Amino acid sequence: MNRRIMAKWGSLLMVVTCLFAGCAKQEGSTTKKAKPTESTRPSVYVSMAETETISSKGNAPSDGAGADPSSASDGTGSSDNGVLGESTKGDGTSGEASETSAPSGDYLTNLLSLKQQMLDKKDYYNGLDNVAEDTWCFQRKKDHEPSGSYEYFNLKEYGGYYINDHVSEGDKVVYLTFDCGFLDTLKKHNVKASFFVTKMYLEECSDYAIRMKEEGHMVCNHTVNHKDLTVMEVEDIISEIFDVAQYFYEKTGYEIDPYFRTPTGSYTKRVMQMIKDAGYTTLFWSLAYDDYDQNNQPAPGFIIDHFQKFHHNGAVILMHNDSSSNERDLDEVLTYLEGEGYRFGLLDEIA
Repeated sequence: MNRRIMAKWGSLLMVVTCLFAGCAKQEGSTTKKAKPTESTRPSVYVSMAETETISSKGNAPSDGAGADPSSASDGTGSSDNGVLGESTKGDGTSGEASETSAPSGDYLTNLLSLKQQMLDKKDYYNGLDNVAEDTWCFQRKKDHEPSGSYEYFNLKEYGGYYINDHVSEGDKVVYLTFDCGFLDTLKKHNVKASFFVTKMYLEECSDYAIRMKEEGHMVCNHTVNHKDLTVMEVEDIISEIFDVAQYFYEKTGYEIDPYFRTPTGSYTKRVMQMIKDAGYTTLFWSLAYDDYDQNNQPAPGFIIDHFQKFHHNGAVILMHNDSSSNERDLDEVLTYLEGEGYRFGLLDEIA
């Protein structure tokens, strides 16, 4: 089966018990995207057999990939974080002003105000480029070089990152990201991680999300329903972004951390600009493997072998919580990375 399709349908299999893993059912996208064009890159879920072929290509991102965000024009958007900062700007491509600002006041008031400001700019967002060439794809490399990217526009200009490319000299760091789960293993190693949660998860397991915050982890936004944002109407995208943050605050008393992951890695300029205007940094990943299919899990030894081959400095690691193989091997992976001298950072070091 085509790996892009597998990645899409893989999200349908994200079902795990709240009792032990602490995660509720995560529904996959019920919509279909247009057939990929000839410019479509290989899927992020690259098999071990394909690794050598992909690694031999060299780093070949799209025009402007990896450029310093300071090189963007003034209309490309502030790095300030929406309701948590002072203002955000659109990319100006529609020729229409796109200034939003959060008034003084409490978090929830500011959140709802910013949501309304974005709803009032529906026509502006409808005018932004919404062409989705592919879901997120990264490029594995040999000899522990940082992974490359197949981004089809400059992610940084839209507040997007997939790796920490500015690690301080002498530092060795990786960033663990999950949907949820694994708190006991992380606590054993005194490791902090970043969790991307849906409203569906919070409705079932808000107590577990509170534990995440109490133990020093980040809890970040992964939409309401885990559906493809690139095929939604502007009003629905806004609801998918804001309703999670509102619900999280009302249920836990905590503000959601200002990092966002799109379901299945789907992205367009419109979607990323809206995420940025809502006050978030979009996070993809630079290390992942086929762990999302509960009925086709990596064999014993595969995961630790994968980390031994492809770990790299600044890596953003994607691991699915509903993977029995991850549950089995995470302890060994953490022990291995600690032995290699890595520390485990949180996403605010990246952006």
